[in-house]
Amino acid sequence: MICPNCGRELPDTASVCPGCSAVQRSFRRRQAEADIPQPQRAVRVARRVKPDEAEVRHKREQAEEFKRGTVSTPVRAQNPAGARKAGSGDVPIGLAKQAAREKQQVRHVRRAPDHIRRKVDAKPAMLEPPIYQKSHKKLRHIVFFILLLTLFVGSASGYMLFQTESGQQLMAQWGWSIARTDAYVTLGRELYDQAYFTRALEALEVAVEREPENVDALVLMGQVYTELGRIEEATAIYESLIADIAPGHPSAYRNLIKLYQQQGYNAEALALMKTASENANSTQEFTVMLREYTPTAPTFSLTEGRYNAEIDVTISIPEGETVYYTVDGTDPSESGMIYTEGTEIHVAEGKMTVKAIGFTENGTPSEQVSANYTVIIPTPAAPKANYASGKYKTAPKVSLRAGDDDKDASPIVAFYYTLDGRQATTESTLYDPDNPIQLPTGKSTLRAIAVAENGKISYEMQVTYEVEGNLKNMFRSADTFKNMELYSTGYKTFTKAWGTPNSYEVLPQEEWYSEEMESYEAVYDWGTARFVIKKAGGSPVLYALDTTNEKMTGPRSTKIGMDGADVMDSFRDLGQAALDDDGNRLLYNYNSGNYQFGTYRKEEDGSYAIHYYYPVGDKHEIFVELSYYLDDEGKVERIVWQRYISEV
Repeated sequence: MICPNCGRELPDTASVCPGCSAVQRSFRRRQAEADIPQPQRAVRVARRVKPDEAEVRHKREQAEEFKRGTVSTPVRAQNPAGARKAGSGDVPIGLAKQAAREKQQVRHVRRAPDHIRRKVDAKPAMLEPPIYQKSHKKLRHIVFFILLLTLFVGSASGYMLFQTESGQQLMAQWGWSIARTDAYVTLGRELYDQAYFTRALEALEVAVEREPENVDALVLMGQVYTELGRIEEATAIYESLIADIAPGHPSAYRNLIKLYQQQGYNAEALALMKTASENANSTQEFTVMLREYTPTAPTFSLTEGRYNAEIDVTISIPEGETVYYTVDGTDPSESGMIYTEGTEIHVAEGKMTVKAIGFTENGTPSEQVSANYTVIIPTPAAPKANYASGKYKTAPKVSLRAGDDDKDASPIVAFYYTLDGRQATTESTLYDPDNPIQLPTGKSTLRAIAVAENGKISYEMQVTYEVEGNLKNMFRSADTFKNMELYSTGYKTFTKAWGTPNSYEVLPQEEWYSEEMESYEAVYDWGTARFVIKKAGGSPVLYALDTTNEKMTGPRSTKIGMDGADVMDSFRDLGQAALDDDGNRLLYNYNSGNYQFGTYRKEEDGSYAIHYYYPVGDKHEIFVELSYYLDDEGKVERIVWQRYISEV
């Protein structure tokens, strides 16, 4: 069979030339693009018809005209019956009309490339599959390739999401629950770097909930809390890391030091630097930080140690600092006093710990310094007397001197002594080198101490003397007023001798002889007399007399108006020197317990009085007192004689 368009021989099984069909399809596509209406063609069923010679020749002529360009598009062979009965060169009417229309459109049809024609010519059309079959096969290949690509991309994506850190991080960012805690930490760090602090905190909270001791998560969470202004929570995290979880982690120390400095807690920051320099993994970093940040510490003028004399210590004040100090070993940053430059801190005998610390204007503390001083002053030797203990026929005069000749010892500046057996103190009689001590008649004990220039008190000297001669008695129970005896003379006997009192009344209970014994007072023009009922139902007896009556005769014939010196001559007087500038002195003392003694002393109103005491009974709780009060001329103007219960 021959193609009516191109004149090629076709196989018996083909009804359409493949080349011409492709050209027609291209032509129709171009017409559709140019909006050229296509002629309606009737659907024809190809069937095998044996053409006659005239028809074959006619188709060849049409093909030649198509090649020369006489007609615009080759068409299928028309029924010869529909053609004009003209010569062999005439064109069918249908084709002529079509050619005229295409000519009016002024369109040119691109001919198929030579390589296509050659390919068609070289390979019989009957061996190639139909066009729709080729399209379906390519489509299957494309679909298979797409499915394969989709499967590969899905597998790769799944691997990236589930097996890599970045994938896990992305899933965490989408809100999915993932298994890897470090992905939340990484996500939190990236969000922190992007200043999404709230979202960063949410991711870190998940990480910490899963691993409460995840150091990286906790450090980063502290930084997020700081950015959010939640300083207390950030501080708590860092303190927990340092104390329990990671004591050597440098970031926890570094961040907490920065927080302390921002809040003005310079002392805490400095202390933390010191701790970090000892415990952190990067000790050198914090050692340098501590050295640069710590202000200069104050210093002491004397090194600590032992001294054999009292010392004075001063403290240096570094420039721009205020120094606080203590002398009792307490912390100067809490209870210290402000130190003024040049102030001397006196260290007496004993031990003293001086501590000092400096603070800059912004409150940064220096290193605290301390010094332990121990002052041990050698105790001087006891003084020596020029007369040793023993018996003497005449009373010697005793002088005192220093007990040793140590050149390194502090010189002695004073001596103090007693003659009544009492211990010598700095309140005792001051020794006068120009007036040696006159020993009294009888037995006496000289006790003396020496005081060095440095204030150190010596050991005590004690010597006993016995001077021959008569020594007057001390005041005792036998010494009474004439015709009277305390705690024995009754009220009736007393009033019979001295008359009826102006008044006789019960005393207030606080003035009773004792709490259980009711007491009374009789008032006279010359004074008062007090009485007590010793037993219920008994008569009152005298227990106190206060008189200015010149007719009354006191113990040892003493009376009102008598000279005070004469009174003292009536009783024992050891002749001791005055204890002070007021002339107070001890007349005698029976023993060191002060149970029986006599004194001459100045009263509160400026007058002087002579007092004698002796105890009643073995318990020494009840005393009898005899007192002579003197006027400005030294005369006795009042005598008090009484019995009382001691409060001691």
